Amino acid sequence: GAVLKLNAAELCKLAGVAKSPGGEADRVTMEELTSSTKGFVQKFADAAGALDYLCITDGKYPGYLVEIPQDTAIGSETSFRTWQMPAVDLTTQAKEGMLYPIGAGDTVAAGTLAAWQYLKHCNPGEEFFGVIPPTVGEKLLDVKSEWCKDASCAEEDKGYKMATAFAFGLACGSASCLKQENSVFDVDDAVRFFGGMVKPISQ
Repeated sequence: GAVLKLNAAELCKLAGVAKSPGGEADRVTMEELTSSTKGFVQKFADAAGALDYLCITDGKYPGYLVEIPQDTAIGSETSFRTWQMPAVDLTTQAKEGMLYPIGAGDTVAAGTLAAWQYLKHCNPGEEFFGVIPPTVGEKLLDVKSEWCKDASCAEEDKGYKMATAFAFGLACGSASCLKQENSVFDVDDAVRFFGGMVKPISQ
């Protein structure tokens, strides 16, 4: 499978969808998200055919995980299963000092990929050769199990597994906003943010 990480403004621009009057600083609306996802898949059909998911960030607002189906009509209203991802509230940290968001998007991508690799390839009792430390891996497995326990089918289970990885990536990106150096973060901060996230909302 393959995943594309981009922000909501980038998705709208690629799809030729105009953002709300407030521009990129405003939260993406569901109408904009739906229109831009459809526009992206139609405009870049060959690329979309290779994708399983879009991981869409939206600054301080909740992100979205969008499943790109391979066996349904692209233009249909029900083609895209979407999960609204939890956002980390950095209000307290902002009041206490500066936030440094440059590089956060790259950190989200790296954290998501590392977590996805772990969840996809880690087997109980086997040593995992990757960048995820054992204690972080245990947290990933715990959260994934909790979020997947009510999954009604294998595809939904797969979606929540991806949502777990993306949520960890978002936690890493938020943690990187606390450090002045770009794309650097404290793993303990990321794990703390990740542990406080609620289950994504399937829409």
